[in-house]
Amino acid sequence: MNTMEARILLVEDDPALGLILHDLLRLEGHKVELIRDGREALPAYQRVKVDLAVLDVMLPGMDGFALTEHLRKVDPGLPILMLTARDRVEDRVKGLRVGADDYVIKPFNNEELLLRIQALLKRADRREDAEGHLLDFGTFRLDTESY
Repeated sequence: MNTMEARILLVEDDPALGLILHDLLRLEGHKVELIRDGREALPAYQRVKVDLAVLDVMLPGMDGFALTEHLRKVDPGLPILMLTARDRVEDRVKGLRVGADDYVIKPFNNEELLLRIQALLKRADRREDAEGHLLDFGTFRLDTESY
């Protein structure tokens, strides 16, 4: 997978910011699934093969911390970036402890956000082969048909 063609799950309840982020990520060549409620994010994750999740913390239904914990259980290698207005050290520490790979505070610089996303995608390198059954995770390869 080229990092410029990632499938991103974006969970943001603010309608204006959600659309801005959606468009920003699409302009970078990503496919974006925009979800506005934490409870709806898990079914969306299961519907779409996701390469990265960008999560707000303060969400209706299920907050970003709980959502991160759930996503970590079902996909330990999924890159997760928390994008939130909660800027207290305790919140940043909690986000990283529950499994976020990065924690960006709003307001943010668009270029910095895009570079952080690109870095997470490069590290994860969650490529599939043409048949869709070989997954690469860094130096490890998993054949999903060999179970």
